[in-house]
Amino acid sequence: MGSGKAKPHSNIDLNSSVVKTLYETYAQKLFAYTCKNYGINEDDAWTIVYKTIYKLAEVNDKYVFENKHKQAGFVFKTHINFLRNYFRDNKSFESINSEVKLSEDVISTKEELPVEESIQIKILKNELDKLEEWERILLLMRGQNMPYGEISKYVDKPERQLKVYYARLKKQMTEKINEQLNNLKNV
Repeated sequence: MGSGKAKPHSNIDLNSSVVKTLYETYAQKLFAYTCKNYGINEDDAWTIVYKTIYKLAEVNDKYVFENKHKQAGFVFKTHINFLRNYFRDNKSFESINSEVKLSEDVISTKEELPVEESIQIKILKNELDKLEEWERILLLMRGQNMPYGEISKYVDKPERQLKVYYARLKKQMTEKINEQLNNLKNV
């Protein structure tokens, strides 16, 4: 802690154009890759993606790449390192996932079963899909404790109004989800 090294969030304003470019270029790809290949919940997947982007923005001026493919490889390698850190720090992954020895019996007789989502997750996804893109971005970025000033650059809304928008959205989402869950309980 005493190294004096700044955390990525403290450099956001310094690298805002870099953060925005990295986010627009890589965020969705890294998120989709993480969810598909590692089965990490969406919140944790976005946290890892943001950590990757902020770290890359923080060290952006230290690297020059021959081409976009080399840069993409570096981004991916950085993301993989954050994934490794996530699994190292999250011991519950080990209890959920155990090593399986593959044999012909397992391969030929067992098919991969889809993972059943909880009803709460289905309702949340449904409600998020109903929101405008800027509203989803506001909820996700603020959920990561990103300052309103930084979020305003991504959603093209005045910073001073974002706190009100966020409070309303959060309240509306909570009410809608609770209402749907209560309706299901009463059925």
